[in-house]
Amino acid sequence: MVCFDQHALFQMERRGILSEWVERAPRVPDETEIRGDKRSFLVRLEGHTEMLRVVTRIDDPEYVITTYFDRRKPFA
Repeated sequence: MVCFDQHALFQMERRGILSEWVERAPRVPDETEIRGDKRSFLVRLEGHTEMLRVVTRIDDPEYVITTYFDRRKPFA
């Protein structure tokens, strides 16, 4: 079960990101990245030109810190 940080919930609402998209990311990522104590799951979503980045704690992929469409990760 995914747990959302308050910051993640705020950003999801502000950016129009659905919880289903965020919950799917750790299960079927297109890419993953690790930086420090955080892990990012990146997914391609139909109808979008940038990957959705879901940032979690490295030791708890069910705790979502934030999420956003990453302009540095475009795809065709």
